[in-house]
Amino acid sequence: MKYKAVLFDLDGTLLDTAKDIMAACNYTLTKYGYAPVDEQVLRKKVTAGMREMLKLGIEKDKWEKAGVETFLRDCFADYYTNHICDKTTPFDGITELLKTLHENNIVCGVITNKYYKMAKKLLSHYEFYDSLKIILGCDSVAKPKPFPDPILTALKELNIKPEEALYVGDHINDIKSANAANVDSAIAMWGYGMNECIDCNLWGATYKVYNSGDLSKLIFDKI
Repeated sequence: MKYKAVLFDLDGTLLDTAKDIMAACNYTLTKYGYAPVDEQVLRKKVTAGMREMLKLGIEKDKWEKAGVETFLRDCFADYYTNHICDKTTPFDGITELLKTLHENNIVCGVITNKYYKMAKKLLSHYEFYDSLKIILGCDSVAKPKPFPDPILTALKELNIKPEEALYVGDHINDIKSANAANVDSAIAMWGYGMNECIDCNLWGATYKVYNSGDLSKLIFDKI
């Protein structure tokens, strides 16, 4: 097999978290007197972070007064943490894929721009949690994705060389991070990144995969 380790992004790659994230955003907006934002609009900012999602429901000249950077963001985070797995599910075939990787002694880990405590709490709900050898959040390193730091940190802790690893993510920042760390990358085409970023053909990824079956074939060098 080509790879000794496969590292994954979380939101939009392993887990379909959009519904719970959007619910937290609209709960916060309505609590403070703003109209909820249509889900089709919110989906374009799901991976951009809490502040950017909140801004969709508030006029630009009111962002500072509204508390987008402070109490609104804190409300969003608190609600989401308490409802982190109400409607979230693994994408099709992901649970089975991680089981297969574990059975074949391929190291698996998660590198996300979610906060570490949130990521750990969310992942602990799923059966593949115990097979993850490392979980890094945006606050686990000084410079999160798109910088190479989290991938390089993971490789060092796992004792894996860059050429032995594959990073899988759905966002341009995932691919930028992988490229900067000199590891192969695969775009999870089922994710959210295509709603938010420029043409994925311009991201510079090593591969594109359209489902977990494609990813399995890539990892086990059957393409």
